[in-house]
Amino acid sequence: MKYIVALFLSTQIGVASAQAIYDANGQYRGYSQTSPSGVTTTYTPSGQSLGSSQVDNGQTNYYSPNGAYQGTNTATPAPMQPNTTINTPRQAPQAPVMKGW
Repeated sequence: MKYIVALFLSTQIGVASAQAIYDANGQYRGYSQTSPSGVTTTYTPSGQSLGSSQVDNGQTNYYSPNGAYQGTNTATPAPMQPNTTINTPRQAPQAPVMKGW
């Protein structure tokens, strides 16, 4: 008889999360992990840190793998434009035209 035992330990209130990163061809490129305090660290496939970031009052601060401050970004992305092709009403079918009557 086989048993699978999973043990989850938490030292802080909150939940850490992780997400795999793939390129446009579906190749695995690493993963990012977000701590309960909101720090997101990105790792290579072998587990080496590429750096981290944290959002504070709408400003994203970036840090190198050794923790040195690398800069900030306060730009907000532009809102998405609606897809007008989808929102365009369909044309009603037209009755055939018979000439000569």
